[in-house]
Amino acid sequence: MDGGLLGPTLRAEVGDTLVVHLNNMADKPVSIHAQGVVYNKNAEGSLYDDRTSSAEKRDDAVLPGQVYTYMWDITEEVGPREADLPCLTYAYYSHENMAMDFNSGLIGALLICKKGSLNEDGSQKLFDKEYVLMFGVFDENKSWQKSASLKYTINGYIDGTLPDLEACAYDNISLHLIGMSSKPEIFSIHINGQSMEQRHRRVSTVNLVGGASTTVNMTVSEEGRWLISSLVQKHLQERLMVRSWEYFIAAEEVTWDYAPTIPDTQHLDNFSNLIGKKYKKAIFRQYTDASFTKRLENPRPKETGILGPIIRAQLNDKIVFKNKASRPYSIYFHGVTLSKNAEGADYPLDPSRGIEPGKTYTYEWKIAKTDQPTEQDAQCITRLYHSAVDTERDIASGLIGPLLICKSEALTQKGVQKKADGEQQAMFAVFDENKSWYIEDNIKDYCSNPASVKRDDPKFYNSNIMHTINGYVSDSSEVLGFCQDNVVQWHFSSVGTHDEIVSVRLSGHSFLYQGKYEDVLNLFPMSGESVTVEMDNVGKCFDDPYMTDPKVNINEQRNPENIAEHYLRSKGNERRYYIAAKEVCWNYAGYKKSTPMNDKTCKDGSTYKVIFQSYTDSTFTTLQDEDEYKEHLGILGPVIRAEVDDVILVHFKNLASRPYSVHAHGLLYEKSSEGIQPNNSYIYVWYANRRSGPVQPGAACRSWIYYSDLNLKDIHSGLIGPILICQKGTFSKSNSETLTRDFFLLFMVFDEEKSWYFDKRSRRPSVFLTNNISFSAINGITYNLQGLRMYEGELVRWHLLNMGGPKDIHVVHFHGQTFIEQGEPKHQLGSFRTIEMKPQRPGWWLLDTEVGEYQQAGMQASYLVIEKGTELRCFVAGGVKL
Repeated sequence: MDGGLLGPTLRAEVGDTLVVHLNNMADKPVSIHAQGVVYNKNAEGSLYDDRTSSAEKRDDAVLPGQVYTYMWDITEEVGPREADLPCLTYAYYSHENMAMDFNSGLIGALLICKKGSLNEDGSQKLFDKEYVLMFGVFDENKSWQKSASLKYTINGYIDGTLPDLEACAYDNISLHLIGMSSKPEIFSIHINGQSMEQRHRRVSTVNLVGGASTTVNMTVSEEGRWLISSLVQKHLQERLMVRSWEYFIAAEEVTWDYAPTIPDTQHLDNFSNLIGKKYKKAIFRQYTDASFTKRLENPRPKETGILGPIIRAQLNDKIVFKNKASRPYSIYFHGVTLSKNAEGADYPLDPSRGIEPGKTYTYEWKIAKTDQPTEQDAQCITRLYHSAVDTERDIASGLIGPLLICKSEALTQKGVQKKADGEQQAMFAVFDENKSWYIEDNIKDYCSNPASVKRDDPKFYNSNIMHTINGYVSDSSEVLGFCQDNVVQWHFSSVGTHDEIVSVRLSGHSFLYQGKYEDVLNLFPMSGESVTVEMDNVGKCFDDPYMTDPKVNINEQRNPENIAEHYLRSKGNERRYYIAAKEVCWNYAGYKKSTPMNDKTCKDGSTYKVIFQSYTDSTFTTLQDEDEYKEHLGILGPVIRAEVDDVILVHFKNLASRPYSVHAHGLLYEKSSEGIQPNNSYIYVWYANRRSGPVQPGAACRSWIYYSDLNLKDIHSGLIGPILICQKGTFSKSNSETLTRDFFLLFMVFDEEKSWYFDKRSRRPSVFLTNNISFSAINGITYNLQGLRMYEGELVRWHLLNMGGPKDIHVVHFHGQTFIEQGEPKHQLGSFRTIEMKPQRPGWWLLDTEVGEYQQAGMQASYLVIEKGTELRCFVAGGVKL
């Protein structure tokens, strides 16, 4: 295979030592830094202040004309686990200037394999074919060549020019996928007509963020030329691609009301020449037979909204499609095995798959073994179908629907899932009506003066972008009713034009997802997830991710002691915390501690913020003492610790100048605790049930977060902190501390324009005069986070948190040490949350985000591993002995 721009693919088995000779024939210093291997300081290939000698820094920047030899060990601790595929996928790249070097093209693939899995020529024994594909976004303006263009590529090829990847029918293929960009980027990788297996789960799209990589396997069962693409809409625009039931479904044109419960005047926001809330659209509708004369009645039209009928894929299904619209459309199905004539998708150079108006076409598929849910999947997995003549414009016009692929015997004769009391679809769809086929019709029919409409006017354009759930905008969705203790199978999916991750939350409820209880589900574009939720917390629970309006409901008659007594029937402990919201002057550089804010302006580059602080009692007069282990928390509030079955009472006092709250993830709570006015107090009562703690074998603790949630601005203003929930008996007898060293790291870009205090111009710090209003930070500190110190060989838990916006995406990289995700001993880490480490190499090491521009802007810190037998307190941040 032509690797294109990629450097040579390096392969090694567990037990090998890789020796790489770098000859710098370029005109600037470069290095090689590798993920997933073991190295000493003289083979790290990363330039930062690690307190090493000049001889140990030669690897960090190899000068032009020089040769340097890197030696990397492939030990068992970094190799594939028993349940992993034979080879794990990593990348190597130059780290002398991470963003500039990548955008200049210095990157390659590194495969770390199980012992005995490779042939003598380096090919894998268990696979017929092996392909390495890097989905890379190159910003040429930030390369060393300084060319003003942005390139969306696969292996460096644009516009679908990657040479064909060839395989024979029924070949077993190993795909090594890398996502890379110097800015936050997401990729939803899809291969038409095929399904893949990733970490023992069936997938139709592989989701990656910039800086991440993964290995998947695939068996090709149908001959033909199949499209490989990223389904993020801007990637499709840039052509980031290479070349035993019967359903009767029609495409029909309708007038769709995005907000049926909201008056027209309110939705128009008093602007007269906008389209409003009603649009001409095309939707999928189901009929009883091939005559297409009688529609099949939808028992829940308000819940399913604009979505096409739910298709439950069986062994051999047939879809009879009639186009009753006025232009060509098709149906393309994700996650099922299709023949070429049933694909329903147009390729850039072959727009011939559309069904003409008035015509009928029959699609047939088979559910191959490689399409079915795996043992670790939900009983039904969520996929999509949509028209794909022009994917972006067809979806914008409304032609989308849910597709469920279920395990054998998971459905009743009526198609209802067993082992569930109910089933619910929630599709988060962004409809860009400006890209709809019907935009001109809508302007003509609904604008008061169509001739004067300026289509490129930002106000007009933005008014036509609809953020919806099942086709309804915020405040218009049907309120769903469930009985307490019902087990509901939720099918979530994300569709639309924006390159963002949608974070879905069921307030007060958690669900089992990939072996862990979570209460937030992150959806990549054009993907779906299925989760089972036990609806055991009474109240209105669904959170709309598109809403940012404040919640101010408070029930003054509640008695927190009675609530705590109710929860304590589980025989847990009662744990009290006294936390206040306090306005301070904050220094992102980390050189000074925060200071109380008074009427004077923050000075010395400090920023006006509000943070959570811990007090000794309900008088809120004495701050809790801070020890050395809390030093690393930075802007984070105090760690709230509890064990499973414990009740947490948070005595909160708002010492700030505007309303704030304390809202917890992962814990049960009553819905009355939603917002406190300045100088008022409130007692929050939270309960840590079994789903709040870790469920994986061997896992002792897991982390959640708390924050003020009246508005998104609360978090950017500084109000966020960590929660640690552990198994019963984990804490020491004397206090709520664990015997393991725990570090909590929040990777977040603080945007001061989204802070409540940005408009206080008299208090705006001088740092804003340089237009630096966003801070890429770890725990609110750029570059200089202090307190990350540990001994060689001791067990350390890192709790990695991310609460930024939908583009605040990070892959966290620890230089020099290896780790596993907590409770997953059979797998190497594939994403970040709680990880365990036993550091083996003393010295100063870097931890950072793999998003190059964020890393260079300050989202990095150094951690110190101290040699056994050395006194920990003898070290300070600069490495100077006291």
